[in-house]
Amino acid sequence: MTKPRRDFNLTEKLAAMTLKWLHAIGQGIPYEHAKAMSAEQINSLIEWDHYPIRYVDGGTTHPTNGEPRFRQEHREKTAKVDQPQIAKGDRIRADQEEFRRRLLTKLRGDIGRHEKQRPKRKIPSRSFAQQRGQR
Repeated sequence: MTKPRRDFNLTEKLAAMTLKWLHAIGQGIPYEHAKAMSAEQINSLIEWDHYPIRYVDGGTTHPTNGEPRFRQEHREKTAKVDQPQIAKGDRIRADQEEFRRRLLTKLRGDIGRHEKQRPKRKIPSRSFAQQRGQR
């Protein structure tokens, strides 16, 4: 009696693709090492990066927007590239929103109520008469 045939599950398929990808980029795992690893261990070597469009910028989880990266590489890219760019975008959006708010306030004629009162500049007083006398 033969053992019934079982298809690969998605985890095993992803692990097989991961091994092929690693081999294709020249960082393959030796066959004996890979054979000793479980599918979960092989899959844990990589993380999926939302690239070219970050998820927070409207990117999707569609396969065309995903790129496998080694865990450390993905973490470094997130910390050094993605997070600073996201923060810059947030700052620009906040500045634009403040500009729009001020512009609409001026257009409505509500300038006095909503604008911050700027302190008047004080010109340092000089005693011109004393300066002439000291010369």
